[in-house]
Amino acid sequence: MTDPVLRLRQICLLARDLEWTSGVLSAAFDAPVVFRDPRMAAGGSLTNTHIRLGDSFLETVSPTDLAWERSTTQTRLLERNGDCGYMAIVQVPDVAAASRSMAIQGAGRGIVAGNWNACPGSPGSGLAGVESGPYVLGEALPKDPDSVSGVNVQFDPRDFGTLAEIQENWPGHGEFPRNKGAYFPAGNTWQNEVDARPHGGVTAGFAAVEIAPRDGDPEEVCQRWMNGLGAGCSIDPAQPNTLRLAGGQTMRFVMPESGGRTGVVGVDLWATPGAHKKFDSVDICGVKWTLVDPVGDATVA
Repeated sequence: MTDPVLRLRQICLLARDLEWTSGVLSAAFDAPVVFRDPRMAAGGSLTNTHIRLGDSFLETVSPTDLAWERSTTQTRLLERNGDCGYMAIVQVPDVAAASRSMAIQGAGRGIVAGNWNACPGSPGSGLAGVESGPYVLGEALPKDPDSVSGVNVQFDPRDFGTLAEIQENWPGHGEFPRNKGAYFPAGNTWQNEVDARPHGGVTAGFAAVEIAPRDGDPEEVCQRWMNGLGAGCSIDPAQPNTLRLAGGQTMRFVMPESGGRTGVVGVDLWATPGAHKKFDSVDICGVKWTLVDPVGDATVA
């Protein structure tokens, strides 16, 4: 049985123009920017925005002028693909176990990057006093009383079809729908608007992500994700390229179109229940976004 925590929690895009792209996404999905990470901006190479879609988050990352001068991984990817899908982020119940199993998949390249974050307070109380540091493979997430904590760990796109990230946050990251638990990538104040506006009039969150691996057979890459995530996720017997997560979500792995983009190429969104469907599908930032009706065990607020 799938662990209810095991969800596609965030998609990350890469764009040349952060403000224009974020504005288009906000308008198309009726969802505001809820966070810009000051620590990322302080690094000098990247800036970002986070948009909340129900209990999920859509991040856009953009290189700075300094990054273009230095030629970074992100600028080279933009030169090759243009604006594109960049990363798929899955929430896991135990980052210590999942980081070890993800690290040995494919060629076993291990962690690309990882950090822990912790600060005093509770979900919604802000980031005053936040501390962070590099994550060590296999370490458990600290869960101290009267504090908020989170870990993010990234893995090589050659092993997982796209830059892959797992997340564990504490407390409350398993409460759905209307999740108001900790989720560090989007800061720690977004929770204060969930009751008033659980989602916009277009979408209640992610239903699926479609990934076209640059290297490797789609079915093999799907198997790597399942072996890495564990926690009871499963591959659809009728569709060996489809991984089933909690809440009716799936991850689909497909062959790239001839000369087409690789990595995250498509995202399905749960249509807001009872609202007029604003579109069937739309292409934004090199990704095809498709509105689908909630089915089965899909959970929406």
